[in-house]
Order: sequence, then structure tokens, then C-alpha cells
Amino acid sequence: MKKWFFLVLVLVALYGQSMAQRNVRDSTLSFVSLGANIGFQYPFADLAKRFGYGGLVGGQLMWKTKSNFTFDVNYGFLFGNRVKEDTILKPIMTSQNYVISREGEPVDVFLSERGFLIYGRVGRIFRIGNANVNSGLHVNIGAGFLQHKIKITEASQKAPQLLGDYLKGYDRLSNGIMVTQAIGYSHFSDYKLINYYIGVEFYEGITQNRRTVNFDTGKPENNQRLDLFGNVVFRWYFPVYKRQPQDFYFY
Repeated sequence: MKKWFFLVLVLVALYGQSMAQRNVRDSTLSFVSLGANIGFQYPFADLAKRFGYGGLVGGQLMWKTKSNFTFDVNYGFLFGNRVKEDTILKPIMTSQNYVISREGEPVDVFLSERGFLIYGRVGRIFRIGNANVNSGLHVNIGAGFLQHKIKITEASQKAPQLLGDYLKGYDRLSNGIMVTQAIGYSHFSDYKLINYYIGVEFYEGITQNRRTVNFDTGKPENNQRLDLFGNVVFRWYFPVYKRQPQDFYFY
């Protein structure tokens, strides 16, 4: 979280120095925008069999044209602490459900969700009601890459069965292509720091387990997965407008 906070501060500082006042309400503008977003993601289909709800944070680089078309590239980081496939370590646990360290003592093991997605989109902003000409209903479609796994954390590092490459036999690393759709509201204003997006996004991934074998079953997992999730997202924009030419008068 400290890294994300620092990133936001840097973006704000750069934004405040690079942006000039523009008449956003009355003029349709073309500009580049940086975005930082946070969302609540809820899984469906095969992804829901592995994880519960979680979060999604990320960044965006967007280009908006004068005709209100948008083109963007995005990175998102998936996280959560609700893992439903919680029996993956059963073969290395005692009858009391403990993992034992090399000293013969029980250790604490935590399971969590980790993943990321990279994708590009094309969209358009449709003015509605009294919104200014650069704001309105924002619709997007796109495609990209999705990856997720079960993160296994044993903080003491005293259980050799959960060190190094041994972890890979349990983490269910899966990835593949995905498509995405989004609908929401984008607002750009004359004020430097009041530019935002609120919306709902949907992601559909066709993924597959990339490990040779799952250690808990002793078998490979070659079936194709359908990983779906929805995301309620809030994004803060940092648009960078071209500076308006200054007028000089000579007498």
C-alpha cells in the first residue's frame, strides 16, 4: 500500500505541473490521461470454486480523441484472503492439520489469492443529460492476459516442504487469454483534480493450470478453465492537456 500511495503522490505532483487550464465543459478535447483505480471483485464459474471475493487495484494509460473515442492499456493486481481450495496441503499435514517444521514444531501457513491482468481496450464516451461534452456514459470492450494462483505463506521459513520450487506443486498457477467489457460514467472537469470514473467491469478468462503436476493429487491438471469475475471500480484520472498558446501584444 505504501508503494501505491507514493505512486499517487508522484502522479499528482506531475499532473499539477504539466496541466494547463482548459475549457473542458464547452470544448471537446483530445488528451492523454493516467489513471489509478481500486475495485471490489467477485468471482464466478471456475474462479469461484477456488476463491471468494477480493480486491483489484491497478493503473491505466488512456488516450481520448476529440470525437470521444478512448483507447487504453491497463494493469491490474488481484488479491484476496478467501481460498476455497484449502485442502491442497493435506498430504503434508498431520492428523491435527498442522505443517511441521524441520525442528518438529507446527508452523503457521496462510493461503491467499494473487494474480494480475494486462489488457487493452477501445471505448467511447456518450454525453448524457447536462454532462459536459467530454463526460458521460463510458462503454469499453477489450482483450488481454489473466493469471492467478494460490499464494502459500509460511513466514518462519522452517518448513522445507514449503520452500523454493516445492511451493509450485501446490499453488495452482493458471493463466490464459481473456476478454473484458465495461460500462460506467467518466467525468472530466475544468478543475485539475476532479476527474473520475465509476463503473462495472466484467472479465472472462480461458485459462489452464501451468504446473506439470499437483503434488496433493499426484496428477496433472490439463482441463481448460473458465474464470469469470465482475469488478465494481472507482478510477481517478490525471489528464494531461496541451498548454494553450499565450497571446502577446506589441505596441
